Amino acid sequence: MKNNSALFAKRKNNLIFFIFFIFSIITLRFFFIQIIKYESFESASDRNSSRLVKTNAPRGFITDRNGRVIVSNRSTFSIEIYPVNFNDSSFNFNLFYSIIDKAQKRSNFLVKKENFIDSINYIKKYFRKGKFKPVSIINYIDFQTKALLSEYKIHFPGLSFKSNPARYYSKDLRLSHVLGYLRPVPIHKVNKEGYDINDIYGVDGIESKFEDKLRGKKGMENRIIDAHGLDYGLDNEKDNIPSISGDNIKLTIDYDLQYTVEQLIEQYTGSVICMDPLNGEVLAMASSPNYSLSEFIGPLKHEIWNDWTEKKILLNRATVGQYQPGSLHKLVAYIMFMDKNLISNDLKVDCDGKFELEDFSNPGKPQIYRCWKEDGHGEVDINDAIKKSCNVYFYDMILKYQEKDNLIIDELYEYSEKLGFNNKTGIEIFEQKGRIPDSNWMNINEGKRWPKRGSMPNLVIGQGANAITPLQAINAINLIATNGNTFKPRLVMESSLIPVKSSIKRHIWINLQDALYSVVNEEGGTAYSLRKDDVIVRGKTGTAQSKSNSSTEDLISWFAGYIEYNEKLMSIVVMIENTNTKTKGLAKEISNEIINYQIKQYNDK
Repeated sequence: MKNNSALFAKRKNNLIFFIFFIFSIITLRFFFIQIIKYESFESASDRNSSRLVKTNAPRGFITDRNGRVIVSNRSTFSIEIYPVNFNDSSFNFNLFYSIIDKAQKRSNFLVKKENFIDSINYIKKYFRKGKFKPVSIINYIDFQTKALLSEYKIHFPGLSFKSNPARYYSKDLRLSHVLGYLRPVPIHKVNKEGYDINDIYGVDGIESKFEDKLRGKKGMENRIIDAHGLDYGLDNEKDNIPSISGDNIKLTIDYDLQYTVEQLIEQYTGSVICMDPLNGEVLAMASSPNYSLSEFIGPLKHEIWNDWTEKKILLNRATVGQYQPGSLHKLVAYIMFMDKNLISNDLKVDCDGKFELEDFSNPGKPQIYRCWKEDGHGEVDINDAIKKSCNVYFYDMILKYQEKDNLIIDELYEYSEKLGFNNKTGIEIFEQKGRIPDSNWMNINEGKRWPKRGSMPNLVIGQGANAITPLQAINAINLIATNGNTFKPRLVMESSLIPVKSSIKRHIWINLQDALYSVVNEEGGTAYSLRKDDVIVRGKTGTAQSKSNSSTEDLISWFAGYIEYNEKLMSIVVMIENTNTKTKGLAKEISNEIINYQIKQYNDK
């Protein structure tokens, strides 16, 4: 009996110990889960219900000087897949592609089914954390497509959408070369500077220069998503960080003037720039042919890109195109002759339409340099030479002073730079510096053919190796219009006013202004057709060969000048390529239309 009681007590103690042991394990496990691993399991639980997603920031608007919107945004969406919720056996691919095909009608948006499945399954298998992050499948779908897919969302496990702001451009203006375009961020920028895969950024123009201001800051949203991948919207119980829109950029461009300029040169190859010399503001800048920036929303077709590249449509002819200045370069020679006291106002040359230069290597067979007027201009002084654009006068004078100074080319180079040639102007968008040759350049590039007297006649009238941009041409006009005290060209209102001052004496500027006045307002002037009663117009015409030794059927037509109305000034440069002897006045004709438009604006105000 005693043995039975001891045995019973022993079993009882063992049972109590076993129960205590089991409950201890349960308690310890509960403590481990609820206390020690609380945050880890809470995070895992959240992945079934709440997921943190980055939201894109709308880019800032771009407006004209008066606040008229040129570039804004419109809502587009990206289709994304959460790999953790994706199941290729239950995902209705036929329905999915049917909706996309019907709504988009652009097959280059689509990812092939096989690639779609392989990429998602690969992420699920090899990237433990990555399977909880959305993978972008198709970008830039419209709201209607999103609505159709949402209607059948139960058939697409893991499907989600992300707002993807895209640019919306004015229907009237192109301004494409100034604005620039947006492209997907290259791989080397991903995870740097705040960029993610499928982000876009500015590649050219204002969009590129002011990328940091325009792009804004991304936000973070907690989205409620169930185990089937269905998105139930924001989780308002958690902190969400809204995206911050980019800053707006106000251009100096005048919307209506820009539209007028674009219409005037639409059918030509060339460029037009209008500026205010008193503050450096660009009022209009057009390069033709231009292109539609809307083509860059989504994938750009290869055939379009190849066509644009072949025809140099992406080239901003206003700031990057480099052209022989032709008779515009005579303004440089004028300033050099007068500033160095090489000639007097009454010194005259007899122009009979040609200039004969003795060729010492071939006696009896002189080189002939012709004036644009075959029968000549008769006796001309320096002001007549500007007014009538007489080549012979400048041939004669440059060679006369080359005899005294073999480095006259370096002095011409020096004065070219004083007018802003051969240097970038400092405008906000990309530009080229052009090319004005000096003796070093000629020694390197011309070799044994230099020095020779025959080079200077071409160089002094803006032919030969000379090359400037239309922006440099208008910068020179701004200096002339303001007696050598203008400002650096600028396209954005908030850009600093940076003075540009010249050391040329004031009386030389005034004399040159008088010469440019005679070009337009006196009979015999090459731009006499531009004279006006309402405003004072001054300017200089120019014609140049687009290539060395090209024919008279391949010319560049120039007009550079400015108008004066009360105390207001507006400078104009028009450059048209591919003209001929019959159409070389195109730049003048287009300038006339611009001046008439601006006169109307002045009178209306």
